[in-house]
Amino acid sequence: IGLLIVWVWPLQQQQYAAIGILTMTWGDGLAALVGQRFGVHPYQIWGEKKSWEGSLTMLVVSFAVCAGILFGVQGAGAATWVAALVGAIAATLLESASKYGIDNLSVPLGTAAVCCWLNYLL
Repeated sequence: IGLLIVWVWPLQQQQYAAIGILTMTWGDGLAALVGQRFGVHPYQIWGEKKSWEGSLTMLVVSFAVCAGILFGVQGAGAATWVAALVGAIAATLLESASKYGIDNLSVPLGTAAVCCWLNYLL
């Protein structure tokens, strides 16, 4: 969280810190709950057990977080929806591929960076 604040504060782009933090707390938290409770389609990446149900939850919740925050800040333009979708995909891939709990760092930083980068490009 501290790294996100230090990164975005000088840019006056606090929405990206919120995206990173909320994607981690809501997306990853709900993905773990859904995956443990309803995960009947498992898969493994680098020895880490995941479920498709948990990963789908991560994708949907991350999209909702990214889209909601970006919509509130910049409206419903194409950049909002593209950044939200790609950010959600990035969050899901980072969460799936991270080992040893490093997703607590990779998901918020990676998701915020992807959304920020895409909004500057689009």
